[in-house]
Amino acid sequence: MNDNIIDRLIQNIINDQQLLKASEEKIDQAKNEKREIQDRIKGYHKDATAMIKYACEEQIAQIEALDLDLSESKQGLNSVATTALDIMMNTKKKSMTNEELYQAYVDSLDSSGKAVSYTTFNVKCRPLYNNQRLIRTKGSDPKSSRTDVISLNGSSKAVVKKG
Repeated sequence: MNDNIIDRLIQNIINDQQLLKASEEKIDQAKNEKREIQDRIKGYHKDATAMIKYACEEQIAQIEALDLDLSESKQGLNSVATTALDIMMNTKKKSMTNEELYQAYVDSLDSSGKAVSYTTFNVKCRPLYNNQRLIRTKGSDPKSSRTDVISLNGSSKAVVKKG
């Protein structure tokens, strides 16, 4: 009779170990599926952030109803890039030379001593070009970025003439 109880105990342990292994596989599969879905949602969030400026009021309301944090379309940008994008969005011509943009950035600060160098400014603004919020067109001097024409994406590409 002792063998039956021990055999039953051993069989119960074996069965539960198999059930545990099967459950862990299901959990791992569910975690992978969850991760894939979260990655897709992150991609949608980035797309919505980039495209919200093209949406009509009804579409904006629908996007906001999805409980995405799109209150700041410049999300993820450093302060220099954010300032540069604000300058470009608020300029009437929607286009200026890179030098003019840098000077407007310097002028926008409380103190010009707080401004980053021209080179650092260009490095900090790269995300704006990488995600195509701003478009850079080579200017009249191929050896200098100062004459490059910077345009707000979606605006007509007006050529900036340096007088």
